Amino acid sequence: MMKKSLSKSTLMVALISGSVIWGGTAFADKQQNEIERFELDPVLVTATRYETRDLEIPAATEIFDQEKIERLGANNVMEVVRNIPGFTLTASPTGNTYIGFRGVSKDNVAILVNGIPLNQDGNYDLESISTDIIDRIEVVKGGSAVLYGSNASAGVINIITNKKQGKTKVLAGWGDKNKFKGAVNVATDKLQISYSRQQSKGRGKVYQSNPTSFYMGDNLEKDSLNLQYNITDNLLFQYMYSKKISDCSKLNNGQYAPGFHSNIQYHFGQMRYNNNDLSAAVYMRSRDWKYNTTTHQKGHNIGADIQNKWQLGKVALTAGANYENEDTKNTVGAESAKRDSGAVFFMTETQLGAKTKLFLGAREAYVEESGSKFCPQLQILQNLRENENLYLNINKSMRAPNVNEQWGTSTQVMNPDLKAESGWNYELGWKKKFTDSDLLKLNVFHMEIDDRIYRATDSATGLYIYKNAEKYRNTGVELSYEKALSQKFSYNLGVSYANPQQKTIGSGEWERTDFKLGLNAGVGYKLAKTSANIFANYMAGRVNGTKPMLDINMNIAHKLTDQDTLRLTVYNLLNRDDIRTGSSNGTSGALLEERNWMLTYERTF
Repeated sequence: MMKKSLSKSTLMVALISGSVIWGGTAFADKQQNEIERFELDPVLVTATRYETRDLEIPAATEIFDQEKIERLGANNVMEVVRNIPGFTLTASPTGNTYIGFRGVSKDNVAILVNGIPLNQDGNYDLESISTDIIDRIEVVKGGSAVLYGSNASAGVINIITNKKQGKTKVLAGWGDKNKFKGAVNVATDKLQISYSRQQSKGRGKVYQSNPTSFYMGDNLEKDSLNLQYNITDNLLFQYMYSKKISDCSKLNNGQYAPGFHSNIQYHFGQMRYNNNDLSAAVYMRSRDWKYNTTTHQKGHNIGADIQNKWQLGKVALTAGANYENEDTKNTVGAESAKRDSGAVFFMTETQLGAKTKLFLGAREAYVEESGSKFCPQLQILQNLRENENLYLNINKSMRAPNVNEQWGTSTQVMNPDLKAESGWNYELGWKKKFTDSDLLKLNVFHMEIDDRIYRATDSATGLYIYKNAEKYRNTGVELSYEKALSQKFSYNLGVSYANPQQKTIGSGEWERTDFKLGLNAGVGYKLAKTSANIFANYMAGRVNGTKPMLDINMNIAHKLTDQDTLRLTVYNLLNRDDIRTGSSNGTSGALLEERNWMLTYERTF
């Protein structure tokens, strides 16, 4: 039941006036005489593995630079990426939250840090990666298996950290719910060290098991550390560490009961060499999760990635290979599951006449226990006129089962016969930059996946088990638009509409798996040294009768001096208790947290 019911007219006012995501211009001490020049055609590296203008990428893309992240008032990466059109998520009572696009979540989106995979056995924690270390976040939707392999059938999120000399700064913040945030960043010519800590208590209901049973957010602590050292101009070392402690009690029919204690830690490191078109990296990542005294899961991955680019006449060729070894232990007393994987890939870019580019690529991927998959890709980019392009993107993708899905855990039945997913993505898109201050992107897509992996309940044991569905399909349209109306006022709007469906082997019927309509938008206003931004996300047409979700956040920033900034952020402005996980069964899922606020002070040196 909602804490605050809304009439239809109130809902429409909220959607129109707070319709959402990143608006507002950066504040400066001096007024300018012309419209702030937004970088609405930035350079991305994720879509092609080398620098390319956004308009010249034949795929659906989004980018969040430091300016946009500041407007959102986001403390961590998850608070940024939830503003992507077509965004969906899954979440557990422990607070582990995973993102998806186009009706498929978690393991169908590759999460990268500077181009290297972040997840360990399908797990990652974007809520513990502070935005203080981020240069920008690049998003590519649609199949990207050719360049990034398994787990990229719905898209890629590449978190690019500050590689250049950053600012030395300190930040402190306080809010209700016993919230606190402290952060420090120390930067020299070659070394950058960032640390942040966030904590809150008494957050209220955070997860609903059924209409009368809830998990209460008693305590949440997050620590994040990032160290980067430029050994030479070509050689970079990076280490990231995050830790999240979560304590929750249960509320059953108004009666409190013991809940759980969760402690999860991640380590990530890489050594990367770049020299013109040659790039090579060795990397590691690990996870250690303790849940009460009954569960202790841990695992680590080590790997290597290399690629080069050649210009062969009119053809630009990018080719590379990678290898990874995984060692994961998900059950106390059981042996670790080990497996190797590897791939070779290539992508060509050929200029066909003055206005047409052809992209051809393929990947041969091998995952132990799952076999090999060949994934081809065809893309065509057609220039219609200056700053306006039409593109076609057709590709095949795959996803190998995670170790825990195949070999089970203490609360999950093993299924060694679980097969890898594979499927085709078809996308037609249009990108147009009308002026330096407004950009429109529109695409229609269709995707089909065979042997989609999904979670079910084992009839014999009552425990969870992962199975292969017969088929998955989704057809939809996505639109995003950014506009700076003046030096003071700007807005943006994102819309997605789709029909994700799955056919299980048991029922043989097509069943919808996620919401149909997603909206996100934002309005921003700036006057002299003060800026205000309001942004919201709306989700409707949900499965199993789940009510629509509306999440509106607001932040106000004031620049006291050139070096001092004060910021107030209010979350869940309407104090709604909607289920925020996309594919809810109608009665269970992670909830929007109760309305809360945080006031931060930042000093740069």
